[in-house]
Amino acid sequence: MDGPLIAAALAMVLLHRADGGEVSIVVPHVTGLHAPAPPPNTHKLSPATAHCVLWLADGRLLSVIEPCDVVRRLLDEAGR
Repeated sequence: MDGPLIAAALAMVLLHRADGGEVSIVVPHVTGLHAPAPPPNTHKLSPATAHCVLWLADGRLLSVIEPCDVVRRLLDEAGR
């Protein structure tokens, strides 16, 4: 090989969508997170099984079943 090989490690965490499916999230792409609104103010994009809503850099929302304190801890640990 002629040039140096550069490997970039992406900090990722594995979370679970409200429908039970797994999703890998690149840590720097999470721009914010919050707990879903309590009923009857729950938004249609935030199902009843969701415990945390993540805002992503591309403008999408992701509802996950992990509580926000757990998500924040996972993001902090992976970002180190």
